[in-house]
Amino acid sequence: MGDDTVLVECGPMRMFIDGSVAGARQPEVCGEAARYAIRVLEEIATHQSAMQVPACEVAQPPEGLFARTMWAAAVAIGDSDLTPMAAVAGTIADATADFLAEKGLTRVIVNNGGDLALYAAEGERIAVGIRSDLDSPAVTHRVVLSQGMGVRGVCTSGFGGRSFTRGIASAATVFAATAAIADAAATAIANATYVASPAILRRPADTLYPDTDLKGVEVTVSVGALTSADIARALAQGINRGEALENKDLIVGACVTVQRRTRCTARLAPLLKTLGNP
Repeated sequence: MGDDTVLVECGPMRMFIDGSVAGARQPEVCGEAARYAIRVLEEIATHQSAMQVPACEVAQPPEGLFARTMWAAAVAIGDSDLTPMAAVAGTIADATADFLAEKGLTRVIVNNGGDLALYAAEGERIAVGIRSDLDSPAVTHRVVLSQGMGVRGVCTSGFGGRSFTRGIASAATVFAATAAIADAAATAIANATYVASPAILRRPADTLYPDTDLKGVEVTVSVGALTSADIARALAQGINRGEALENKDLIVGACVTVQRRTRCTARLAPLLKTLGNP
C-alpha cells in the first residue's frame, strides 16, 4: 500500500484502507471510510454479550446489522463452538469496503489486522500475498484476483495470530465471497488441524484471557517439533474441512500450512503461485 493509505486505530482494531478510481488514489474518501469503520465497531460493541456465545446456541439473531452479519457467518460455517466473534474483523472490513465501493471507487483494499475485504471493478486486478507462517512477515504465495472470481474476502487464522486457535496450523488462509465468511471459515479450518501430540500444549482459553469468548475451550499455547505423520494428518484434516466448505459453496478455496508444509484445496490450486519455500 502507498503513501495515501489511511490507517485506522481504535482499541484493538488496526486497519489500513486503500482505494482508487482508475488508478488515482482517493485518500479523502478513505478517510470517510475510516470514520465509518469506527462507527461499525461501536455498533458491534453494543451487542458484545450476544457475540460471545456460540452462534448455534442463539435462537434469534442480534438486532444490529453488523452483529447479525457476524452471527450469520458463524452459523453458516456451522462449528458448534464458533461464536460470532470469529467473523468480527472480516465483518468490519466488509462494511468498510462496501462503503468505498458505493462511493464509486473501482479498486479497494481494506486490511483489518491481516483480514482483507476487497473490491475490484471490471478490468481491475488485485494481487494478494499469503504468509504461510503468522510468526513470519515473509510472503510465500500469491493469488491474483479479478471481479469474475467471486472473491471479496481473504482471511487468515492460525497459531501465532492475534486470536486464539484450537489447531496447530501455522496459517490457514481462506478466499470467499465476503470477508465475514472467510474470517469464520479460516477459524474453523485452523481449528480442524489439531492432532494429539506430546509436542503440543493446550490450555482453557479463559485461564489465559478471562474475557475471551471461548470460555472452557482448550486453545493451543505452544507447538513443538512434530513428526511427519502428525503434520500430514493435521494438513489433511484442515484441507478436508476446507473442501467441505468449498463443496457447500461457502468458500472459493483455502490453503493450510503446518510447520513449513503447505496444501491447498482443489479449486484454489490452479490460482496459487508459490513465491518461495513456505
